[in-house]
Amino acid sequence: MRLADTYHPHGPKIEFTMASGKSFVITTDPKDSPITVAHIIGLVRRHFYDKQRVHRVEDWVTQWGDPLSKTAPMSDKNMGDGGSGHDVKFEMSEVDWDTSLVGVAAEGLQLGGDSQLFVLKKPAWRLYHSYAVVGKVTKGMEVVDGIKKGDRIRSARMLGE
Repeated sequence: MRLADTYHPHGPKIEFTMASGKSFVITTDPKDSPITVAHIIGLVRRHFYDKQRVHRVEDWVTQWGDPLSKTAPMSDKNMGDGGSGHDVKFEMSEVDWDTSLVGVAAEGLQLGGDSQLFVLKKPAWRLYHSYAVVGKVTKGMEVVDGIKKGDRIRSARMLGE
C-alpha cells in the first residue's frame, strides 16, 4: 500500500481556492511539525497567500508562497526566492514523501523554511528527512494536478473558522 493511502494527518484544514473557483484542501499535521504548521496557519489567517500565483509547476511538484508573485511578472529573476521574512527551524519528520504530501520549501536539505509550500504530484523519496511536512492534500488533488505556472490563488482559508 502506498503512503498516500496510509498517511492520515488530523490537524486543522486549509482550503486554497484558485481564481478559477476550483479548490483543494490541505489537512495539516501539527503532530509531526508543530512549529511549521502553526507558522503556516498564521500566514493563512493573515491572508498571506491571497492573490499569489503559483510560481513552480513541474511533473512531480507544484509550489507557491512567494509574495512577489502577486505583482511581478512570472519571468522575474527573483521569483521563487521570497517569503514572509520569518523562517522557522527545521522539523524532522518520519513521513515518507509520496503523492499528495505538502511540505515547506527551504534553501537546502534539513533547513527551516518560511512560506513556500509544495505539493508532490509523484513520489519523491529523496526528500525523506529533508523538508518539514505540513500535511496532505485530502480533497481536490485533481485541482493541484491541473494547476499551471502563473495560476492565481484567490484565497486560502481555515475551514471551520
